[in-house]
Formats: sequence, C-alpha cells, structure tokens
Amino acid sequence: LDFALLIYIGYLSSPVVANLLQLDGRRQVMNSSFDPFRFVNTYGAFGSVGEKRFEPIVMISDDGKSWQELEFPCKPGNVTRQPCFCAPYHYRLDWNIWFIGFKPHKAYLQRREVWLYNLLEKILNKNTTNQRPWLNLLDQTAIDLLQSKYYRQEGAPQFAKVDMYHYRMAAPLQTILYDQWTKGSATWWNRRYEESLIPPVEILSGKLSLARIDA
Repeated sequence: LDFALLIYIGYLSSPVVANLLQLDGRRQVMNSSFDPFRFVNTYGAFGSVGEKRFEPIVMISDDGKSWQELEFPCKPGNVTRQPCFCAPYHYRLDWNIWFIGFKPHKAYLQRREVWLYNLLEKILNKNTTNQRPWLNLLDQTAIDLLQSKYYRQEGAPQFAKVDMYHYRMAAPLQTILYDQWTKGSATWWNRRYEESLIPPVEILSGKLSLARIDA
C-alpha cells in the first residue's frame, strides 16, 4: 500500500515539477493545487527572486562625518557576521526592509516601506520617558549602542541616514566555513556602495528634516 501511494504521489507530482522548472514556458504558479483531491500543490511567496543582493544600511552620527552602523537581527550588515537562521517566523523589520533591495530602491521605499522614515525619527528622538519598545526590533548590538551612548543619558544621535550597498558572498561557502572553523572568524560578504537611499536627516522643530551639516 505504501509503495502504491508513493507511485501515485509521484505521478501527481509531475505537473508540480513542470511548474517548478517552468517547462511549459510560463511563469511559476504559486499557492496552487494541481489535482482535484489537492494531494500535491505548490506553496511560496515568490516564484523567483533577484540574482543580486542589495541591502539598506542604517547609520547614525553625532557630527555628520563619522558614522556608526546599526545592525538588524538577521539581515546582512557587518561583513564578518555569520548569516543567521530564523524559524518559524521572520524578524519583522528584516522582512520589510528586504523589499527595498529590489530596484528601483527609492521607488520601493516610497511605495511600500515608508515606515523607515518613522524608524529614523524614533532613533533620533530624545524621548525622556525612556519608553522605546521598538528597540527590541533591532539587533542587540544596536540596542546596546543606543542605550549606553545616548538614551540612558537622555540623549539621542544627532543625524541618521540610510545607504544602499551591493552584497556578494566573499568566497565559496566551504572556504568561509573553513576560515570560521580554523580562525574563529571569517569574512562572509564583500560589499560596495550603491547609492544614498535616505540622505542625512535630523530632528528640527520636532520633525524629521534634511540635515544641516557643516562642511
């Protein structure tokens, strides 16, 4: 009986495999069933993803010249940080900010990820009540930086900005894992500057505004 069921499922899976490989020349169909009893189906948010990885990097500064990056829990940032594993749910900000990686970046920012402006405003806001639940959406290194350097002294960074970087794996995975194993650390990513996504901003008259940075 088990063998017969296996053969039957294999037979029903043929259109699923054809859909996955796009053998009929059409785009993949997602979240669909291919038989009346719904024994086999496809599931997923995307039929395909981009071949290049672009990451928005959030940075803060006190003088507009020296910038520090704020890490998110999972998305690439620091090139020496090992990629994370998360399940069963995505980290909230990491998932949303991922869409800005599609080109044109500024169009995705303005069309669906405008929350990023609100995040920058919260980072720069000198909230004397010390109630910042949104901090838990960031990586612990970013939380420690903001808390120890600014918020516990009832201060805040003066400036913030977001730049886009193009990330590529620094080496074949086996080479990176070997370095991690033998040296205790490894460079996971190479990156190059792509463009400014959000230019330097600051809080002026209680609102997020373009920064006035002295040359």
